Amino acid sequence: MNKFFVLCSIIMLSAYNVAAQQLNLPLNRDIYQEYDGYLNRLEVTNFHSSVKPYKMSDIYKSIKVDTLDICYSSFKANDDFSWFHRKVGYEHLIAIDSADYQLHIDPLFDLQVGKDTKDTTRLLHVNTRGVLFEGNLGKNVSFGATYLETQAVFPAYIAAFVNDSNNKIVPGQGRVKDFTGLGRGFDFGVATGYISYKASKYFAFTFGTDRNFIGEGYRSLFLSDNAFPYPFLKITTNVWKFQYTNIYAALLDLRNSPIAQQAEATNQYFSRKYMTTHYLSYNISKRVNIGLFESIIFADTVNHGGFRVDYLNPIIFYRPVEYSLGSPNNALLGGALNIKVTDNIKFYSQVILDEFVLNEVKAFSHGWSGNKQGLQVGVKGGNLFGIAKLRAQYEFNWVRPYTYSHEFHLQNYAHYNQSLADPLGANFFENIAMVNYRSGRWFVEAKFNFAVYGADSAGINYGGNIFQSYTDPSVRTYGNNTAQGVFNTLMYKEFRVSYLVNPSFNLNIEAGISSRSLVSDAKSSMTNWIYFGIRTSLSNHVYDF
Repeated sequence: MNKFFVLCSIIMLSAYNVAAQQLNLPLNRDIYQEYDGYLNRLEVTNFHSSVKPYKMSDIYKSIKVDTLDICYSSFKANDDFSWFHRKVGYEHLIAIDSADYQLHIDPLFDLQVGKDTKDTTRLLHVNTRGVLFEGNLGKNVSFGATYLETQAVFPAYIAAFVNDSNNKIVPGQGRVKDFTGLGRGFDFGVATGYISYKASKYFAFTFGTDRNFIGEGYRSLFLSDNAFPYPFLKITTNVWKFQYTNIYAALLDLRNSPIAQQAEATNQYFSRKYMTTHYLSYNISKRVNIGLFESIIFADTVNHGGFRVDYLNPIIFYRPVEYSLGSPNNALLGGALNIKVTDNIKFYSQVILDEFVLNEVKAFSHGWSGNKQGLQVGVKGGNLFGIAKLRAQYEFNWVRPYTYSHEFHLQNYAHYNQSLADPLGANFFENIAMVNYRSGRWFVEAKFNFAVYGADSAGINYGGNIFQSYTDPSVRTYGNNTAQGVFNTLMYKEFRVSYLVNPSFNLNIEAGISSRSLVSDAKSSMTNWIYFGIRTSLSNHVYDF
């Protein structure tokens, strides 16, 4: 199975200004803001924007991309431009196009230098090189892949995260080797790949190793993209005003588990678990969309990681299946409400239920440990004050203690030592505000995060660490409140400016400054990070935690 995924990865990824077939739109927030500015208009009546990445074929059905001011399709090379000018500023490095197939190949870079003003002893840097493939075979098959190899020296708080014995990963980018021997410089690689097939006007299939995102916000309480890529099969069904998405994924737990020794004996060095996710989206009207979410995390500890075929059932709501199996697996349910207030303003929300007992919810003030719920509300707007491409967004996230955790840590809502939802895990309040502006190839953004959360102390599980069992003897049954435990205040501020060099594979020159402060009764830290670099931005790097 793993060899097959590697083979798929060697076969190809991305592109967004070609005549697209089933290609994915790369899962990068800056790219999505450009397209969502038009897809969120009231005249677009039946596009489902919660499940990402989008298919370019779906975008082309909904908006006339080539006639709109979208920077990834607006810039065209003139016939009199030199080969060098066209390749640097407009086109794919290698492009093979015919009526029946297309193949594009591009180099990938993330070359960055920076300085932590609180640490004058070392120069920060990122040195990423890679390659991107993408293509189409006829009208119904598309494929893509990326491979990245990186050496990096990060700011102190990211290095501390990597060096934590419970992590040993770069956020979202996998396991590391320390090339300095001092816990400062890290060597790591990431590969993604997929194949998409449009079976009919109703059904589409995507098979690969990558990330998925469900939601309209900056974060998602359902399924986010901050964790490492994972192998998955996604089935998308579109009928009338409904879109139904099934995701079957294989996840890894890198921590010690009850079956770790048996797994190693069968050459499976980490414990495998599985996720089955359903999301049903319904466009009630041109303004209102609702969604139903369900996800099951399960691991067969008897067969040391075997997949249970019961969970191939494609129909939403697995609770009857769970009861019929006498299952102890981790089940999450959720709902979403999204409203287009105007062409330029959109309200969005999510509610996640990891446990629900009506009597305990009614007695919410009692603080039952099983009240594991979360809430997201947000609003985003474009063309503010009549200024084209001036955008703003505000989001509030609240997740109660012990949400996403489980009795057995192998069945928590996590992959590769990171949460599959918000990177803060649980037991927090979070506010995120940002404003950005694009003019031609120039882009500028200011972002502010403010969060409070509770951390564990003295061996007591207060509910923020989703890798801890919620049935731990230290967990009190009642009297639990959000941000309990060691109270932490987190502030993250960032300002960045970028220039789009080549829209074909989102090559940018970027400079910025970020400031992070973490204050608690136990400790405090401050990081001021100044950076400059050139990057092909096809994914999100989530460092604001």
